[in-house]
Amino acid sequence: MAGNKKKKTKVRPLLARPGARYTCFGDGLCCTDIHGIGPLTKKECAQMRRIDRKSAGWNDHHDDYMLNTAADGGCVFLMSDQRCAVHAELGPEAKPDGCRRFPLGLVATPVGGRITTEHRCPCRTMGDRPDIDPDSAESSVSEGGRLIADRRIKRVPMRANKEVKFSEWEAIEADYLRRLRGRETLMQILETHSFPALRGSSWDKQADEFIGARDGSQFGVAMAWVGDTIRAIQNGHTPRPPGRPWSPAFDRAQARSPKARTSREVFGDWIADEIWALKWAEDYHFALARAELATRLTIAEDICARLRESGSRADRAAAEAVMMVELVGESDYWTEVKDRMRAS
Repeated sequence: MAGNKKKKTKVRPLLARPGARYTCFGDGLCCTDIHGIGPLTKKECAQMRRIDRKSAGWNDHHDDYMLNTAADGGCVFLMSDQRCAVHAELGPEAKPDGCRRFPLGLVATPVGGRITTEHRCPCRTMGDRPDIDPDSAESSVSEGGRLIADRRIKRVPMRANKEVKFSEWEAIEADYLRRLRGRETLMQILETHSFPALRGSSWDKQADEFIGARDGSQFGVAMAWVGDTIRAIQNGHTPRPPGRPWSPAFDRAQARSPKARTSREVFGDWIADEIWALKWAEDYHFALARAELATRLTIAEDICARLRESGSRADRAAAEAVMMVELVGESDYWTEVKDRMRAS
């Protein structure tokens, strides 16, 4: 696989995907238990504890040092105006690296460092945002003045036992990115089927595991949404919505976003970033990546349709759906699913 070979990669020049847009509006969702707030290095944990001794510590669930959350699920440093108290009082450099970096990332390739983005916060998925500027993003993906890559990819696995040179991949990828900006249906672009067969399991069993992940956090609710949706798609029943505790962040995003995008635009933008980020190339091939993306897209479209029926605006419904399927995609639960997927 591409992730196991010695790589001749570089982080400069910094490269932004054409069409990728982001700026922080302070919608606040990323600073909550929608995901783990961390991890922290041991040094960062000590620094945060010097500011507030109960702010951070070892987390058995994440098996790492993490920032703690308050009773409402927000980071202990999240103020009522959705600003970070550490940032406001001590400056951005005082924040843990993961907080300063999110939602941006960096992947080193033979032609330079690709700036990547996560889609779990409506600051990335809703409203009138500027194009990502590599110069402006550099401080977020640097540490001590040095660019830090999240992964290094030299060659790209296309299917089992077949890799291509990065220059060949760029041409293949460019066609996908072009089509994703158009009007073609997303499933037609991915050219695969969703919900492939699972070795030693079934989608019903996986749905039960997702629903069973409810733990009182927003992440647990998102997992339940995805589990319920898989059940609905597989069995044709209509589930009761598990609730939307993240609504205040999306309310703020909608209030600053008078012009709505289509759900197709939101989903296409997300898939383009999933391809561009090359996370899948570390452990899987592109055929499997397309199958698992098609599966998460099918789940997201179903969630979006239900939210639209309840009165949500198209871009908001799609953005909430993307948040949920991206959260699940980053979890150990979904890693197990991908390991079980049968894809040629």
